[in-house]
Amino acid sequence: MSKIKVLHVVRPAAGGMKNHLLDLVRLTDKTRYEVTVACPPGSQMWNDLVKLGINTLPISLVGELSPGKDYAAVRTLTKYLHKSETMILHAHSSKGALVGRLAAIIARTPVVIFTAHNSIFYEEWPRWKKKLFATVERFLARFTDRIITVSEALKQELIEQENIPAKQLTTIYNGIDTDKFSAQVDTLAIRKSLNIPELGPVIGTIARLAPQKGVSYFLKSASLLKEYQANFLVVGDGPLRQDLEQEAAELGLQNRVTFAGRRENIAEILAAIDIFVLPSVTEGLPLTILEAMAAGKPVVATRVGGIPEAIQEGKTGIVVPPKDPEALAVALAGLLGERERAVRMGINGQKFVQEKFEVAGMVNRTMELYQQLLEDKNLIHSKVNGQTNEDSKPQIDVEG
Repeated sequence: MSKIKVLHVVRPAAGGMKNHLLDLVRLTDKTRYEVTVACPPGSQMWNDLVKLGINTLPISLVGELSPGKDYAAVRTLTKYLHKSETMILHAHSSKGALVGRLAAIIARTPVVIFTAHNSIFYEEWPRWKKKLFATVERFLARFTDRIITVSEALKQELIEQENIPAKQLTTIYNGIDTDKFSAQVDTLAIRKSLNIPELGPVIGTIARLAPQKGVSYFLKSASLLKEYQANFLVVGDGPLRQDLEQEAAELGLQNRVTFAGRRENIAEILAAIDIFVLPSVTEGLPLTILEAMAAGKPVVATRVGGIPEAIQEGKTGIVVPPKDPEALAVALAGLLGERERAVRMGINGQKFVQEKFEVAGMVNRTMELYQQLLEDKNLIHSKVNGQTNEDSKPQIDVEG
């Protein structure tokens, strides 16, 4: 039986998008699909894919627009799509979707999918840039069989701001391997490795240090909680790190906030955190809050994107307005003062994530979409010899 060839295209990515794609390709049904990922060589994602034994295709793709590199990436992808007879191109992020779909149009790739992981309309963009981006997206959407959104809120944004037909959009929630976050660890050792004092609760955030993550508001809220014997932790790196460290100093938080930089042992770090915070200005459906809940931690996050779809208000966490450090501080103070309530939220969140956001569900729904689109174009029988549609429906068992 010939395998159906799938090419994923992604820009340099870290954090949630990287973990999403790694889980998806790792758990894709390899008896039916032959998976290749096109991404920049030498990146952390590239290295992780190589470790997993996933086929990789080097492309010159960067995060920002770069006509020369983008053109070269389109040429590389077009040549590969022609030569490999790839059946499905699955692009991730707006930049990956731009070059990936242009190549798919030229190569006449049969099935084209785009997963939108976050809002494409970054708040700091000028009006003309948002309008141009929306126009380009509407054009490319005509050549896209399905756009996957990671939350209903993101789906609604694409309908309202880009006039994408609802029938072209499918929401598939992000999923995580919850077992990774349930192991017992030595939290005192973790605190010591991060230079966090042994006494006092830890309030932490894990995010790329970029404007859309709103870490500055987390620092401002920390400055309002100086009377509490709490420790504040920022895990992650990015273009704003130096500015944020300077802001922490100006707020008098030198001995209260730890900037831990980029870390790989996220499950262990979450075990050492007492309350998880995500103060984002814009989001799709962040994996970090799912991971925090899987680790049994109460979550305080902003009411943006798909966050309200992942947090049960008052039961698994608290949702506050974005850009409002006072509201964030009030929510944190409430949990610091009611330890039993915080623990109860953590237990509820752990159960909720296991029921609704397990990685197997995310992968199965993606495989079902592949199957549906191939069937709709009468492509399935040319690749699956003698196998009925019912027999070939994929199911993922992460325990197997």
